Amino acid sequence: MRFFKSFTRYSIIKNSDDIDVFLETYAKDKKENLEKILAEIVDVSSTKTDLKLLKKLLIQKIESLNLDVSPEYLEALYIALAKKATKKIALNSVKFTFDSVDKNAINAMRKGFYWMGREYNEKLQVRLKDRIEKVFTGEINEIPKALKDEFGAIINADESYFKGVADHIALQSSNVARVTQGAKYGVSHYKVLAVMDDRTSEICRSMHGRIIEAFHLENQVNSLLNAKSMADKKNAAIWQNKAYNGRSDKMASNFGLPPYHFRCRTEVVPVWVESEEIDGVMMQNTSPLRSDEVIKHIDKMGVERVLDKKAANGYHGLKDRLNSNKEFKKDLIKALNSITNTAPHKKKSNQLNAISSNGYFLTFDGNRIITAFKPKKGLKQYFKDSSVTLNQEIIKRWWV
Repeated sequence: MRFFKSFTRYSIIKNSDDIDVFLETYAKDKKENLEKILAEIVDVSSTKTDLKLLKKLLIQKIESLNLDVSPEYLEALYIALAKKATKKIALNSVKFTFDSVDKNAINAMRKGFYWMGREYNEKLQVRLKDRIEKVFTGEINEIPKALKDEFGAIINADESYFKGVADHIALQSSNVARVTQGAKYGVSHYKVLAVMDDRTSEICRSMHGRIIEAFHLENQVNSLLNAKSMADKKNAAIWQNKAYNGRSDKMASNFGLPPYHFRCRTEVVPVWVESEEIDGVMMQNTSPLRSDEVIKHIDKMGVERVLDKKAANGYHGLKDRLNSNKEFKKDLIKALNSITNTAPHKKKSNQLNAISSNGYFLTFDGNRIITAFKPKKGLKQYFKDSSVTLNQEIIKRWWV
């Protein structure tokens, strides 16, 4: 129940001045990294500190260390940090960017329609929303049992089903609230973050790291909130099982905002797209290159691809190419900028193959770059032999 727990912790922390409250339950290594981040930001605070810049610094630093901090925790951490920083710089009145997330999430949930079995009439909807709101406000902790007690006579299902319903509602409501809140502060892009493990679905794996323009999600959120029926809501936010391997700007108007399926764990977070030059290689990304990353760049499809050191030192020859060819990093960026075709890997269903106009064959796992090289027997033939070309996508131009 991580989504509901996040709201409970958020409610506690937003009324606290003590960042240590937030850090108590984190693992030692993560806690140390967070403490270092907070100390660095507070140290550079001055009487001219802009709180929007404070938020941006916090998000970028957390992403740069690849810390798994969910958005609701991040919002609570930002508020605690702002309180600490503003005490140092003696500001009398502070308005926090995220201090109404509970209200926004509740409003988003209240305006929505939710499917439970075959029953979704108005009275059932009101009862369901009443229960869920008590979770947002911290009155209920054991939501699966509470829903089972409330609706067990109507729907014959165990508590795991009701847990799925609750998680789905919380995830969608928090994503909706995040986008409506972001619109107030001029957020221009969002990044999709999936939980990458052996349970990750095809669609979530393909969406992980994808950059989506804010107006696309804002329009979808408006359709969701203006839905007058369950049918309207389903039309405003379709579920999808198969991977999406096209451009970010070519997604259907009713697709993009998680959840993408029942029991989905994927979220969107606001990001800032900027340019970064490392060793003469120009990259466009949403956060500075981490110590375990070699390349991080938004490709022609609109996905922020990452070549990490694990892949760079793996079994696909990248290490040799990086060591023997000083221009390889630049060539790889050019390849990401000139992808022409994508198709699922023929033998590894979780991976995606791509070819570029500068002659490279690339393989991705989610947003990770697994390999990149110029095939000896011909690019198009190698792509055909290695890929399910019946499901290929043609990438004609840049995603924006």
